[in-house]
Amino acid sequence: MLIRFCVENFLSFKDEVEFSMVAGESRKHPDHVHNVRDMRILRTGVIFGPNASGKTNLIKAMSFAKDFITTGSLSTKYLELTPFLLDSESAAKPSEFLFEIQCGIAQCFQYYFAVDRQRVHKESLHEIHPKGARMMFERETSAEGKTDIEFGEIPVLAKNEDDPTDFLPKSGDPRQLFLTEYKRLELELKEQRIPFLAHIYDWFDRTLVPVFPDSIPTQGLGLGMMKDSDFRDRLRDVLGFLDLGIDNVDLVEIEFDAASELPDKFREHVKGLVKEIPKDSDEKVIFGQYGNEHYLVADADNNYSRYKLVTLHQVSGDNRYVAFDLAAESDGTRHLLEFMPALLGLHNSNGEHVFIIDELDRSVHTHLTGKVVELFLKNSGNRESQLVVTSHDTGLLDLDLLRRDEIWFLEKESTGASSLYSLEEFRLPEKMNIEKGYLFGRFGAIPVSPSLDSLEWLRET
Repeated sequence: MLIRFCVENFLSFKDEVEFSMVAGESRKHPDHVHNVRDMRILRTGVIFGPNASGKTNLIKAMSFAKDFITTGSLSTKYLELTPFLLDSESAAKPSEFLFEIQCGIAQCFQYYFAVDRQRVHKESLHEIHPKGARMMFERETSAEGKTDIEFGEIPVLAKNEDDPTDFLPKSGDPRQLFLTEYKRLELELKEQRIPFLAHIYDWFDRTLVPVFPDSIPTQGLGLGMMKDSDFRDRLRDVLGFLDLGIDNVDLVEIEFDAASELPDKFREHVKGLVKEIPKDSDEKVIFGQYGNEHYLVADADNNYSRYKLVTLHQVSGDNRYVAFDLAAESDGTRHLLEFMPALLGLHNSNGEHVFIIDELDRSVHTHLTGKVVELFLKNSGNRESQLVVTSHDTGLLDLDLLRRDEIWFLEKESTGASSLYSLEEFRLPEKMNIEKGYLFGRFGAIPVSPSLDSLEWLRET
């Protein structure tokens, strides 16, 4: 679970901002809280603010940290590291990221790193205890690129009792995190020597799921339908719950000639995968084609077929259904369908997920946005999963749906820097209408525009 995230000197964040999932004093909606050791951790968080306030930048900060940890080096071209550029001192400093997380057997860790485009300046990992913190490792890189790593008393499955950490590098790549380097070493050794480090890496790799409006692959819907026999039934129930005007979703086989339509290298790649399928098995290799609703399937005999995802609408007064391409559906409907597999997957998953969704309400009616949050809270049950979203939908500012400590605001100051704060920081009348208070500027984080009379060219017309 995510306990706390801090970022400093990244995009619009000049000074450190803190986003916390630690429950406050409110006792409303106790089912929205997980108890982890001596902490009460929230299951949801919703961040409001005007356009260009920094909401997307907060998700980008988490996404950058995840990508840097799981993909490796600063030399990776698509890693975009941009400090706060509207201050000359900040532009020359490293960006800083800190996560407090719970993973493994109820263990809590604080992981921190500071990095610029040249090197990782600092990196550290501490285990958090009720009475303090225990250093697991600390790393620092000099201006000359020399990296020193100091280890604390870490539990190691040792091969060498005299020097249990002899397999670990005592210095590292200045452009790479030690956590990333350890994971690669583990793959080379083909065994786990420090299990908790593997748990932390896997938390970033598998548990933390940043989602942007244009980065959600539609392939998840079809893959879920092919792999999980119960998925279709749950999806149909959710479609009815959300009242999207869709009766069901289906996969329709379409004509396909593998010999002429697939590159030779790809077919050779598939053959290697197919060899792993037992001959008497019904297992198949499934490929979702990113960016559209087509799926390629190969069986144990290396036979290919292609399917297309369609929505089904019942004909009025008839039992027949008409199939529509996904492109025929509204942008909001496609947006909801695209992240349904992730939320529905909670139903039969024992693993935790931390979904960080930017613009949950994009092209979606306000009533449906609230239903999605409600669906998550009910579907996640007792699982240690969380949902954090950014939104403009003030309909979510409802204390019958959310707790005060689950509501956050982001606004941009006159310096161009973003600031982040929680509704929990305000003293409020007991029955105050939070949505109305926000729209009237009670909590800030709303667009402030002068009168149209200030536009001289408009007065002249």
